[in-house]
Amino acid sequence: MSVTRGLIFSSVSIIPAMILGLVSYIILGGVTSSPDSSDFMYGPCYGVPFSIIIISFIYGLKEQPELE
Repeated sequence: MSVTRGLIFSSVSIIPAMILGLVSYIILGGVTSSPDSSDFMYGPCYGVPFSIIIISFIYGLKEQPELE
């Protein structure tokens, strides 16, 4: 059950992670109008989205205590 919940959490967080990656790219000074590959930043484009997806998967793996 926890693996399924982790996969659902990570799949739901893909779109917000990409949006936060784009926002962090723009905040850090990325040029959005240039198609040149030398302007590409790996941290905001790969690091932010993948870290959010991995964190949401780990959060989904955690066992929730039973409520009485």
